[in-house]
Amino acid sequence: MKAVASPQAQKTPATAKIPVRSARTGIFAAYAAAGCWIALGLESIIRPEQENYRDWLWLVPFLLTMLTFYFVHMVQRGVGQNMERAGFYFVMVASVLALLGNLGVSLEQRTLATLGFPWGAVLWTVGLIGFGLGTWQAKVLPRYVALTLILLEPLSILTGVLLAPVSPLHPRGGYSAGVEKGLCLALIGMGLRAVTTRDKDHA
Repeated sequence: MKAVASPQAQKTPATAKIPVRSARTGIFAAYAAAGCWIALGLESIIRPEQENYRDWLWLVPFLLTMLTFYFVHMVQRGVGQNMERAGFYFVMVASVLALLGNLGVSLEQRTLATLGFPWGAVLWTVGLIGFGLGTWQAKVLPRYVALTLILLEPLSILTGVLLAPVSPLHPRGGYSAGVEKGLCLALIGMGLRAVTTRDKDHA
């Protein structure tokens, strides 16, 4: 008697149906986040003084980034492993901490601000690495999306340091590394677009 694999076991990157609507919405969110990050980064470079209003502007690209990660998860969750799911939830929790921390900075509430740094920042970095490794394992999105997730925050820190001579690092109100984040989100958007094209070709 021939054994029949369970539906869960039959789900592979090659056979699992991609939720195209989620991918397309994710493309929009990723490109919107990319544009906002780059605009915020360039404005911080062109006008390198500390401007605290940028802490409020930061909310727009960050929320769009969270939305992008949600749709990345939706696209690959059908074949995602435990690491992908754990990494995604880790990033979401860390993102909430970062949001609360940013509000603490903006409202000058020191206790609330510590949720964003160091705790939110550290957890966000660790979560992104796990999410990226899970994305690599899922094999739904192009490999460069996984690498982008893994390197997003380390490269952001490096970008801020390298740009420090022209855009000094400030305790708040400076987001020169937004340029790097924008480029990373654009790459993720390209990866989501590649998935929709591939799914259309296989239809």
